Amino acid sequence: MKLIDESTGTGSAYYTAENIKNLFNAVASGVLILSSSAVIEHINSAACQMLGLSNAKVEGCSYKQAKFIALDETGSPLDFNNYPSQITLRTGQAIKDRIIGIVLSEKMSYHWYVVSTMPVCMDKESARQVVVTINPITGRGKIEEALRKSEEKFRSLVTSMEDTVFTLDKDLIHTGMYGKWMKKHKVNPDIYIGRSVREMFGHLKAGHEKVCSEVLTTGKSRFFEWGRSGDGKSFYYQAMISPLKTSDGNVYGIVGVSRDVTEQKRMELGLLESEERFRQFAENANDVFWMRDTATENYIYLSPSFEKVWGRNVRDIFEKRITFYDTVYPEDMDRISGTFESVPETEYEIEYRIVRPDNELRWVRSRAFPIYDEQGNIWRVAGIVEDITDLRDKEELLRKSDKLAVVGELAAGIAHEIRNPLTSIKGFIQLIKPDISRHVSEIILSELDRIESIINEFLILAKPHTDMVYKWNDINQFIRQTIVLLDSEANLNNVQFKTCLSDDLPLVRSEGNQIKQVLINVIKNAIEAMASGGTLKIKTSLHKEQVCLTIQDEGVGISEERLNRLGEPFYSNKEKGIGLGLMVSLKIIENHKGMISFSSKLNKGTTVTILLPVSKQAR
Repeated sequence: MKLIDESTGTGSAYYTAENIKNLFNAVASGVLILSSSAVIEHINSAACQMLGLSNAKVEGCSYKQAKFIALDETGSPLDFNNYPSQITLRTGQAIKDRIIGIVLSEKMSYHWYVVSTMPVCMDKESARQVVVTINPITGRGKIEEALRKSEEKFRSLVTSMEDTVFTLDKDLIHTGMYGKWMKKHKVNPDIYIGRSVREMFGHLKAGHEKVCSEVLTTGKSRFFEWGRSGDGKSFYYQAMISPLKTSDGNVYGIVGVSRDVTEQKRMELGLLESEERFRQFAENANDVFWMRDTATENYIYLSPSFEKVWGRNVRDIFEKRITFYDTVYPEDMDRISGTFESVPETEYEIEYRIVRPDNELRWVRSRAFPIYDEQGNIWRVAGIVEDITDLRDKEELLRKSDKLAVVGELAAGIAHEIRNPLTSIKGFIQLIKPDISRHVSEIILSELDRIESIINEFLILAKPHTDMVYKWNDINQFIRQTIVLLDSEANLNNVQFKTCLSDDLPLVRSEGNQIKQVLINVIKNAIEAMASGGTLKIKTSLHKEQVCLTIQDEGVGISEERLNRLGEPFYSNKEKGIGLGLMVSLKIIENHKGMISFSSKLNKGTTVTILLPVSKQAR
């Protein structure tokens, strides 16, 4: 900045911003310059100290946001629009020697000053800038009057507060006790006056004395919390304890503001207890609980059950940024992509398949709902994911069982209607046998026997026969007999048998012909699946009180879609098949209280697993 000599119009010297700042700070009075919008443009050190403002970062800030309370001559709080500076900015009129009190709330101290203002750069009737000067009050009378009014106002102010305001001297003797809390709880504040912290707080004295001593020693405020018990209840309090200082900075006592936070603390403890119960529930439940932030789209909580259902570590979600969407089975992505990519405005439920790292497919049901903030905006999304694979399997099994029951009833009716005329036909063929050629009669009788065999298979689909004779049989023996029966067919298809039969299998209570029928159906299907030949592995073992029989081929395999439909009435994996053989096999195993399952991979082969229960007595 360059100073101009008005008489000559020539520059006399250049002043930098640093020079101007040093000039301001050299003035003993407090000086600040405000813009028309009450922004502090310049302020010296004296003004900062008087108004309790920080030298750093104060210029450029709003004067209205300054953390002090201004009082008029009567000690009443002064509205910001009635500050001398604001009156001058509005009217353009200078104000001289107005008495203003400044209460520094953070230090719990107050002082009285003479304030003057001067408008700068007038624009019509208002000022574009105002210079404010602040000086301490001089003269004993004025000081005493100001202090009296200030004390009255201070007492009125603290007495009307909901919190408790107290003062202590350097010996920790109570010199003042104010606030509505005392009256509300019928506590006479006079019982504190003249008594020490040690006398009033008993066994709690150590904590109180320690904090107060630190404030007296360091001259810095301290936040303090404590609690007490009485009548079987707990009570909680918080206090801000600050030093009282003389004008030269010496600590001569303590002022504190104490607040009863019992209800707040009880709510916090109740919330913590509730959160702990939820955490224990979420971490021990089989379902997966999750929560996602809508702003970042990151998951902020995922319960440990995720690892059990997804087969992945929770860290994969938080560190590797893997999402639920990344684990969805490809065929389900189009169906659920819209749901996953948007923020739900209402609760939704969706079922889909996931792929575990071991390529196992699992069905899950996901329910999610939005969480709103205080402004009514969607803040988070939370949800629960349930593994419904077993439920789906049971529903599928029930559906197949219903179909099988209908087919069984239909089969029983058909078999009954066909068997009667079939018996008559066989009888007449026997009568006319001498009159026809032997070759023709043998063909006719053979085909009739085949029809009767098919009818018997139909009858198996009906309810179990009460006259069925079950005996204790060796499953390994049935396997050997079936291999001998089908060995020729296997050789024609270049299929070799490889067996691993356990020698210590217990006997199984079964109907021999029906078990052999199951083995024939399954092994024939395996041979037909290996068009290019291969090895057919047959293994038996004991597994949890059950005889386990596995038949593994090296055929073309079965797709997942077809695999899920195996055993359905009139559904076959063969081009000309009707699914009767497998349907009969499933019914036979069911009648024997056993289980049959299938697993397959395309171009690698299929494995059939049969489980038959054994009795402990049979072992």
